[in-house]
Amino acid sequence: MKATREEQQALLTLAEIDREAGKLNYALSALPIYSELEAAEAALSSHAKRARETADRRPHIETTINDCGARVEQLSATINRKQGQLESGENMDSRQLIVLQGEIDGLKESRETIELEELEAMERLDALESEIESDALELSRLASVRDDLSGRRDRDAASLQSQIDEVRSRRDALARRIPSDILDAYEESRSMGGSGVVVMREDGSVDGGMDLSMIEIERVKALPADQVYVTEDTGAVVIRG
Repeated sequence: MKATREEQQALLTLAEIDREAGKLNYALSALPIYSELEAAEAALSSHAKRARETADRRPHIETTINDCGARVEQLSATINRKQGQLESGENMDSRQLIVLQGEIDGLKESRETIELEELEAMERLDALESEIESDALELSRLASVRDDLSGRRDRDAASLQSQIDEVRSRRDALARRIPSDILDAYEESRSMGGSGVVVMREDGSVDGGMDLSMIEIERVKALPADQVYVTEDTGAVVIRG
């Protein structure tokens, strides 16, 4: 394949640009902020789940309080009615009055038990409300951390993408200066995991950890200065140093 020394040098420069682009693309895919953001998202999601579970306990406690209140009102009404009967004593003998007093005392004890249950439920609700408020504050903090990290990710990614775009622009401009057949060979070699292009020194050694056979070395040495060699195994373009 024919290529002037300037075109050969352009191909080597293109390879350097591609290595630079590869590093930038890797850096973009492996930004440390990604793992930080993932951890922040996980923390926010986990706490949001716990907060929902905590808030879900409120209806049960509120139902308990309402039920206790209704039962206390019902017992109080019964106690007041029976207390009125006791105080009037109408159509009741002493034994009946004693029995009635016992009923009233029993109802009062039941009311006190329910009132205590209601009070305990109210205390649990107060504690739960404090927990819910604390959860809301923590969720807000975690969301702020997540948002800050997300902003940093966007800025870091945008900066790298800008560098990648600039490198791609330089590559496109340089690629237009290289003969299409040589550029195609270079691209094909890289697509198959090859080096794309290597430089053979006077002693026959090449860079990139690649070895040429003695036959290939002699072929390269025999080429005019305006020609390059393409290896048979990897398809890499060989340029004499």
